[in-house]
Amino acid sequence: MNMVELVLKNEIKKEKMDALLHFLKVWDIDIEIKNASKVRKNNKDFSLSAGIWKDYDIDATELRKQAWKITK
Repeated sequence: MNMVELVLKNEIKKEKMDALLHFLKVWDIDIEIKNASKVRKNNKDFSLSAGIWKDYDIDATELRKQAWKITK
C-alpha cells in the first residue's frame, strides 16, 4: 500500500476541519496532523542571483536557444 500525503492549500474553518477529521476516522483512516506555517514567495531571491551575471554579455533568449538546441 502506498502512503499518500494530503495538503490543504487554503485555511479551513474549524467546523469543516472537524467534519473532515470525523469522516477519516469513521473510514478507519490513520491520520497525522501537522500545522505548517504559510510559505511566502520572495521574488527578491531570484533578482539577487542575477547580480552574478552583471559583468557578462548574456541574453536569456540566446541561452534558451542553446539549451534547447534551437537553430533559428
